[in-house]
Amino acid sequence: MKRTILSTATIGLALTLAACGNGENNGENTAGNGGNDNTETEVNVNNNEEANDADENNTAADDNEETVENDETNAGNDEETENNEETAWYEDLNIDEFELDAEYGDGEYEVEYEYNDGSPEAEIEDSRDGEEIEMEGQEALDELEPMLTELDLDAESSEDEVLEQSIEAFNLEEDYDELEVEIEFLDDDEVEAEDE
Repeated sequence: MKRTILSTATIGLALTLAACGNGENNGENTAGNGGNDNTETEVNVNNNEEANDADENNTAADDNEETVENDETNAGNDEETENNEETAWYEDLNIDEFELDAEYGDGEYEVEYEYNDGSPEAEIEDSRDGEEIEMEGQEALDELEPMLTELDLDAESSEDEVLEQSIEAFNLEEDYDELEVEIEFLDDDEVEAEDE
C-alpha cells in the first residue's frame, strides 16, 4: 500500500512540475517567492509578448510586400505616362488625308489614311501578283508608318515630287498603268498628282 501511495504522489508531483514549469528553466526559484507560483503567469506573459512581436513582424512583412507591389504598380504607371508623353508617329505628320491608287496590269495597290483628329484610320488593298491582301485599322497603320513618315511634302510640292516620293516611300514598281496621289494637309491645303 505504501508503494501505491508513493507512486501516486510521485506521479502527481511530476505532473504538477511539468504543468507549472512548462518545460523551461528560467533560472528562477519559485520556492523563494513567498509561496506564490507566478512562473506560469510570467511564461504566459512572455508567450503573449512573443506572439505580439510575431504579429508585428508579419504586419511589417505584409506592409513591405504592399510597398513592393505599390512600387511595381507605380513603376508601371510611370512607364505608361512616359509612353503617353511620347508623340505617336501620326502626330508629327502634316497630313490630314492621304490616298494613293496605283493600277498595274495584274492588279491594283490602294492606300487610304485619315488623321481623324488624332484617331487615325487606314486601309490598304493590294491585288497585285494575283494576291488579295486587305489591311485596316491598327495593322494598316503599322504598315503605313514607315511610308508616310518618309514623305516630306507640303502644298507647295510639285506633282513630280509627290509622285517620286510616293513611289519611293511605298516601294512601287514604276511599270504602273496609272498612279494617282491625293493629299490633304492639316491646314486644309491640298495637292494632287496623277501619271498615266
